[in-house]
Amino acid sequence: MTDLVIRPARPEDAPALTRAIVAAYAVHDGRGLTLPPVADGVPEAIAGTPVFVAEEAGEILGGIILRMDEGAQIENVAVTAAAMGRGVGKALIARAEEAARAAGHDNLALATHEALTENLAFYARLGWAETGRDGQKILMRKPLTRGAPT
Repeated sequence: MTDLVIRPARPEDAPALTRAIVAAYAVHDGRGLTLPPVADGVPEAIAGTPVFVAEEAGEILGGIILRMDEGAQIENVAVTAAAMGRGVGKALIARAEEAARAAGHDNLALATHEALTENLAFYARLGWAETGRDGQKILMRKPLTRGAPT
């Protein structure tokens, strides 16, 4: 992963990022989960909100879509199955935390499905804590320390 680059998404990245998101969530097919349409609106997100991609050797391995208004929230984070376990997700989340801190936010939030126990364990290892539930969604938050890397 020495050539991994986390960079802001560009409009021309939308098709590759959409494919990466679809591929990332495909690992959950067959689990009986009802997930929202996770790959919808990527071009609009790139145009209107912070979006970062993880790129290696010209290939987009995943990305992270943020929403920053009254609070900062990760709307979507996805890493292709081929890139999982290589630190790509951790690098994307670290970049999102930097962006949220730079925008003046003290916390970063996200939601994940209760059945995605591997995601819950991953977020917990990165310092996230459950703050509530909304149906099958688990709401999580991480405080952001000013000036400190994650």
